[in-house]
Amino acid sequence: MLIKKSTPRVCFFLISKIVMFKTMMYFLSLFPLSAVAHNIDLTYNPPLDPYYCDSNPVECIPLPNLIPKFELQPETTNTQWIAFFTFQLLDVYSTSKALKYDCVKEINPIYTESPNDVRLVATKTLMLAPALLYNDGYKKVTPEELNTTNAVYMFVVANNFRLLNEAKRHCNLR
Repeated sequence: MLIKKSTPRVCFFLISKIVMFKTMMYFLSLFPLSAVAHNIDLTYNPPLDPYYCDSNPVECIPLPNLIPKFELQPETTNTQWIAFFTFQLLDVYSTSKALKYDCVKEINPIYTESPNDVRLVATKTLMLAPALLYNDGYKKVTPEELNTTNAVYMFVVANNFRLLNEAKRHCNLR
């Protein structure tokens, strides 16, 4: 039943499409494209005047730049920050272990010759936290600055472990 009822609608739709197509073709045949295409000249030869801006200075005023100027600063990566904090922890750890031997002393002027572990951690935290947290300082650190800091601490930590290994071989525990 549904097929019989919808069949006249489908036929009407197809017939109206065919009639529309034939009507459109009839109107297009009234305007031959070959006659129009021969009369169209698509060449563009503007006169070149090298002194145009001298004779028309108002038209040659540069438009204002509406795009705001800003500098793109590359952001530091999580890997760089992980390396930074790892070097800080390794510095405290290696310093703490090395100071347990009688022949090793701390040469950092912030500390005494043999600071305890709490003082090492507290001083590192009190020195780094305000600098990184105040006014979002950690966001302003460039990748180059962090790479340089990581490179310096890499040598500091390597030196601390070298001294720790020498102290284990040649020194006594306190």
